[in-house]
This record gives sequence, C-alpha cells and structure tokens, in this order.
Amino acid sequence: MNSDQVTLVGQVFESYVSEYHKNDILLILKERDEDAHYPVVVNAMTLFETNMEIGEYFNMFPNEVLTVFDSALRRSALTILQSLSQSEGVSMKENLHARISEVGSLCCSGWS
Repeated sequence: MNSDQVTLVGQVFESYVSEYHKNDILLILKERDEDAHYPVVVNAMTLFETNMEIGEYFNMFPNEVLTVFDSALRRSALTILQSLSQSEGVSMKENLHARISEVGSLCCSGWS
C-alpha cells in the first residue's frame, strides 16, 4: 500500500470505530489490565459500505490493512480517553486489535 492509501484507510477506520464502536472502546479503557489484548470486532459489511475502497484494499492487502486498523483503533481510543475526566477510572490500552467479522460471506455474496 502506498502512503495515500494508508492515510485513507487509517482515517476512515478511525472515524468508523469512533462512531460505531465508542462504547466498546470505553469498556476496554475501563478494564484494569493494561497488558491484556483487547479485540474490537467490526462488521465487514457495515465498514465496507462506509467506504468501498477500504474493502478493496482489505482484499488486496489484508495484513497491511489490519496493521493500519490497529493503529487507527489506538488513535481513536486515545482521543476518547482524552475526552474523559480523570476520575472515570480509565487508562490507555496499547494492545487493541481490530477484528473483522463476516469477511467470508463478502467474497461469495450473490453467488449460489
């Protein structure tokens, strides 16, 4: 992926998880274990409907796109964390991972 593609994927995903998964991220930020690994499961169909290019890049460069998604997820979590008051018992988690669901059904949808 080139740098423009990385930037686009990161911006779209950060915006998407901030809007659709804010509560999931808040629950993770409230967890006590800062070293645990925390998944945020994203529905592929909904995400790719937001921006079709993301789906195309995901199909062409799945490993690279997941790495960009993880970075964007951490940026979103940091933004959410910074918007909260300190008394809410939250902390940043570095091991956030985007997990994409329903990917298998995308490749064959419409085929019988």
